[in-house]
Amino acid sequence: MQDACYGLVFSYAVDAFQDSIGFDTAYRDATGCTIYLVEDHKYFLREVKAGAAVQVETLVLGVDEKRFHLYMIMREGGEVVAKGEFMEMHVQQHPSPTARPPPCDTGLGKTPRSKRYSHHLRPRFKRITPA
Repeated sequence: MQDACYGLVFSYAVDAFQDSIGFDTAYRDATGCTIYLVEDHKYFLREVKAGAAVQVETLVLGVDEKRFHLYMIMREGGEVVAKGEFMEMHVQQHPSPTARPPPCDTGLGKTPRSKRYSHHLRPRFKRITPA
């Protein structure tokens, strides 16, 4: 995969994590809120071929009233191929994007720091070549 594809795989895993703690499509539609990526750092350890099945494990490093700090490990066949660290922020989108604490009934504040979330993904990307 090209380097940009690793970021997309991690992004899909963040989406799956958000869904698992209650920030799914129904939540976004009902509240007008979503999660923004504030900062990320990716470490590429081994090449993954396009179409390979990967698993992404998500660990919650920290949570405050508006943000959550994630550490993700991407594996192919049990071997670590990439790692990433991500800072995400809860944002009310309307009338203009503003960081807001989520309502109390969401899973963000109750997300255990020690819990591991695992998502199996099979990205399908084509190599992009300059014209």
